Amino acid sequence: MNKAIMMANLKSRFGLNVVGAEEFNGGVGGIWIRDDICTEATDFYPYAEGTMDDKNVLNMYLSKYGWYAEAYDYETVMVYPA
Repeated sequence: MNKAIMMANLKSRFGLNVVGAEEFNGGVGGIWIRDDICTEATDFYPYAEGTMDDKNVLNMYLSKYGWYAEAYDYETVMVYPA
């Protein structure tokens, strides 16, 4: 799944406010989740700890479409193509 479609899906399916990583750190190819990721839609994704849990609802979705989450810091999660 390409970046634009993944961003649209993260917005519609999980209600996440996402933008390209370029807006965060100039990175190319990634997605910055720039709001509270710990919501009912993400099954209360536990920030940095959640990026290690492959059974998390958000991680299973990302993995299914060739992406993964990576913690930048405690409350900042980036998404990258695998």
